[in-house]
Amino acid sequence: MKRVGDVLIEAGVLTHAQLQEALDYSKKQGLKMGEALIEMGLISEIDLLNCLGKQLGIPVLPDKELAVDPSLIHEIPYNLAKKYNIIPLYIQNGRLVVVTSDPLNHSIVDELENRTKKPVSLALAGSKIITAAIEQYFSGAENISQTLKQVQQLEDESILSRFGETEANVNDTPVVKFVHQMLQKAVLEHASDVHIEIDNVDFHIRFRIDGILQTMFRPKPQLHPLIISRLKVMSRMDVSEHRLPQDGRIKLKIDNELVDFRVATIPCLQGETMVVRILSQGPQFMQLPELGFSKSGLERLENLSTKKHGLILVAGQTGSGKTTTLYSMLRQLNKEGVKIITLEDPVEIQLNMLNQIQVNTKVDLTFANGLRSILRMDPDIIMIGEIRDPDTAKLAINAALTGHLVLSTIHTGIAAEVPVRLMEMGVEPYLVANTLMGAIAQRLVRLNCVGCKTVEDVSPQFTGASKVDFKSYRGTGCPACNRTGYRGRTCIDEVILMEPEIRRLIMHSGDTEQIHEVAMKSGMRSLRETGFDKVRSGVTSFEELARVL
Repeated sequence: MKRVGDVLIEAGVLTHAQLQEALDYSKKQGLKMGEALIEMGLISEIDLLNCLGKQLGIPVLPDKELAVDPSLIHEIPYNLAKKYNIIPLYIQNGRLVVVTSDPLNHSIVDELENRTKKPVSLALAGSKIITAAIEQYFSGAENISQTLKQVQQLEDESILSRFGETEANVNDTPVVKFVHQMLQKAVLEHASDVHIEIDNVDFHIRFRIDGILQTMFRPKPQLHPLIISRLKVMSRMDVSEHRLPQDGRIKLKIDNELVDFRVATIPCLQGETMVVRILSQGPQFMQLPELGFSKSGLERLENLSTKKHGLILVAGQTGSGKTTTLYSMLRQLNKEGVKIITLEDPVEIQLNMLNQIQVNTKVDLTFANGLRSILRMDPDIIMIGEIRDPDTAKLAINAALTGHLVLSTIHTGIAAEVPVRLMEMGVEPYLVANTLMGAIAQRLVRLNCVGCKTVEDVSPQFTGASKVDFKSYRGTGCPACNRTGYRGRTCIDEVILMEPEIRRLIMHSGDTEQIHEVAMKSGMRSLRETGFDKVRSGVTSFEELARVL
């Protein structure tokens, strides 16, 4: 079989000089030859597919929306479809025809045939088209649109009376189907929250995806009480109470996995507003190297993970991934012979071999009171969800001082602010200097969508100069990323280790600027620097970095 490059040269698509240039580029960047040719702009994806189709005798589908048989979607699990970017099309002569953009990946056919117990044939199509089809069919987009049409036709609110009946009696209503499909779509879209809101203008349902709210549905305002009531029933709230805030939980099996939802409602001027937090089981179980930390940041984080006692704090805004980082550190520290106790509000992820305590202010189980009790339980490692008041700060410092390793989060902007914030809470400078082992500050930036990212023109406002010496990229928007240009998130970071000079500064009540300056001289890379590294590598855009910083 001829090499891809040779076939492209014979077809007049590529020259020998361009092929050699692409070979050098692919080795340097660690890319496959086809990926290198496309990234360099020497060929289009359809040129590559036509070449591969000719070589392998595989049909190439037209560059348009795929005609998928919805009844076959169940043949391939969603996670496998995403992993290989494949989708089943139809059955032909007893064979399951699956479309891919990577026919040279032989494990695709092997894994599918083992799973489906059917012979598998391949067809070729562009990666963006396949990604769009996966999002359309696996997210239930067609089903949920049809259900919403049925819901919109409901005029009589008498259906509310049925929500007090047994689950079996209401499962056939369009509202029930819509709510279930809405939650399912939110999970598949990797949303962190669902916001159900009504105002003077309309009723809208928004998903928070990658930290940004996106409007997904605009049902008729008359449907607002129906959808709110259904969610109240599912979360065991009082359906008749509209004047007071309420909290509840829902457990649903979605894509063969049990997902936890935390539900909160509050009365507003135009009607109740509800937020459903999705307590996903996925990203929180990442290993430390998978979180996106810079090379220097990860080395410093690994250094902190070897400490046997002291205080380690993760700083950042709400929603900046602090708890995820703590869980990943706990996973690495969770070994035989070590006792770990956590005090959280709420306990979002349940980990094996950990003693996890839920804060409950109704019975006066606060962070401070809970921490006092934990110290009598002989722990080696303590994780506190957040240091938010002087009592908790002083208790955490005392725990670290008496031989425990204490991990927690704190709300500050940068890592150098952490010791200053502790001192502002009333902790003596010498105690901060002696117990604080390190401080981590982080933010989450959205990833450029791999399906639609292109080279962008950079505005001087982002760089402080009229010209940059590297290419920057920005997603233009496609079905796979809901037309946002971004899909997924990673972190930018700065990690301070308590060097002797920094400890001396803290002992003399040094300010944030002084601590930051010394940390930079000691080898720390700032949030801005690690962010620019992500832009240089094409992971995110200047615009996104500017938004976050």
